[in-house]
Amino acid sequence: GHVRSLTTYSELSHGSGHEPEPYVDTPIRSTGTLMMLFTAFLIVAFCYRVGRKYFSTIVENTWSVRRTKNHLDDHTMSETVTMVALIAQALIMEGMIVYCAFFDISSGIDVWTYVGGASIIYVAQLVLFRVIGFIFARHIETDLWIQGFNASQSLMGLLLSPVAIIMLFFPNYNGVMTIVAIIIYLLARIAFLLKSFRVFYNKIFQCFYFILYLCAVEIVPYLIAYRAIFCN
Repeated sequence: GHVRSLTTYSELSHGSGHEPEPYVDTPIRSTGTLMMLFTAFLIVAFCYRVGRKYFSTIVENTWSVRRTKNHLDDHTMSETVTMVALIAQALIMEGMIVYCAFFDISSGIDVWTYVGGASIIYVAQLVLFRVIGFIFARHIETDLWIQGFNASQSLMGLLLSPVAIIMLFFPNYNGVMTIVAIIIYLLARIAFLLKSFRVFYNKIFQCFYFILYLCAVEIVPYLIAYRAIFCN
């Protein structure tokens, strides 16, 4: 038979595959983050089932300054449980949003740390409210004050939920969503400040309580947090 020379064969070309895409570590790849998100969904479902009535009073409690004891005490156990669950959901959403917002510059810090920090801040504020109310106000005024705080936190948590989900699954929008989250947070604080002013402003002298509150709760903690995050 005919034998072909090796030089007559075409040169074998080696095929090259695609370069592997680098692994991008994002918040949604964290097991802890997924557990937090799942827990938040369970909390909302639980709240809707056992405490629907509380949802109809959130806005009223954020603004109302009715000074009747019956009005303050007229809460069923299911409404109280719903309030606690919604606050827990709000703390989870706050922690997740901060985690996503600072993920690129705070690697190594998991979402649990941020949720724990939000929880500590919330408890610290409650203690400060009780102390200030015990020293400078009547018991019913303190109850109204804390009622407004819890209602504003619950409402804020519900509004922050879609923001947190977008930041988790679509990190390209984190910058915009962070601004939206800050706006929602500021609106909740403004609503609470307005109620605080309405609760305590009976006489000109009582403006002192309001100023004391602003310094103790609304200014100093954020200055401390700013130094802790950016000045170390």
